[in-house]
Amino acid sequence: MNTLSPQPASPDAPGKRVHWIARINHRSRTFGFALLLVIMGLHMAQHNRSWALWLALVLQFGVYPQVAFWRARRAADPLHTEVRHMWLDALSLGGWIAVLHFPLWISFAAATGAMQNLTFYRGARGWLEAVGLLLLGCGLAGWVTGWAVQPQTDDVVTALSIIALSLYLFSIALDSQRRSVRLREVRQELRAKEHALQQQLAEIRSLQAELRDQARHDALTGLFNRRHLNELMTHELARCARNGEPLSLLMIDIDHFKRINDAHGHQVGDEVLRETARLLTERARASDMLFRYGGEEFLLVLLPADAIVAKEVAEELRQRYAVSPLTPGDPPITATLSIGVATFADHGVTVDSLIEAADQALYRAKRAGRNRVEIA
Repeated sequence: MNTLSPQPASPDAPGKRVHWIARINHRSRTFGFALLLVIMGLHMAQHNRSWALWLALVLQFGVYPQVAFWRARRAADPLHTEVRHMWLDALSLGGWIAVLHFPLWISFAAATGAMQNLTFYRGARGWLEAVGLLLLGCGLAGWVTGWAVQPQTDDVVTALSIIALSLYLFSIALDSQRRSVRLREVRQELRAKEHALQQQLAEIRSLQAELRDQARHDALTGLFNRRHLNELMTHELARCARNGEPLSLLMIDIDHFKRINDAHGHQVGDEVLRETARLLTERARASDMLFRYGGEEFLLVLLPADAIVAKEVAEELRQRYAVSPLTPGDPPITATLSIGVATFADHGVTVDSLIEAADQALYRAKRAGRNRVEIA
């Protein structure tokens, strides 16, 4: 009689690992067959049995478990080997039941063990296999030794049979309880790991969104950056071309920004850039797009806007900016803007050509004295 509980293989010899199936079955088969050896021996002692039968009893229940373990531990497929051993268990136990003339409690204990063992491994199919092999063993032994039915056993044998069967059923219950506890622990571990994984995935998605945002936005001002300009502008130019709508660019530069950095330091310069971005965003329309183009340069895309509207917007921005304080303090820092304007499709039909036209207009504004607007 043997029970199962999935456990990791343990080393049997240096460099050799024994499969848990072979190890568990060896322990339980040795113990169960030893009990049957005592019970059947006590029962046979009350009857006139031949020395050959006694030898067979010792070989079956004393030696055979060790031989089975020796074979299973060297097998390429221990599970298949153990299943064949359990078939042999059921067949031989059926034979012993017939040879002993069907003692009730011994037969019940032996048959129950054989059926339960195969059921553990093979489910309902294993139970049917055990029943069939028990009957086959009974039939073969009865055919060889003759048929007789003597169900009675004395009190000692009966008590030992009941105890052995009780221990076997207890081991099944204990094994099932351990499996249930382990399965519950594994499920809890899986739920915890799944929860942790979901948290990690959420963090990864958040980081990915943050990285995408960082890839598109300038870290200092929060505006779209130059890297994101081509992607958006290509889409908008294609849309404007389909719909026949104008689009204008305002290339904006803070006049004498280097003087601010030199006089007040880069931290103040950064504050000027942030405040400039805020003022431009505040005065831009909802449909417009504002980029930090680089350094102290900004690019405002007006959608839709022709050159006349773009110049009006640029002049308004320039005038308001000139009187807006850029830093706290008394007196606050102020600055002016130079702006170059280019319009699709008057001054270019591609992103690069429009930016080039707006940039050239900006340089003209600077050469003309700064704090002014020039159209390409």
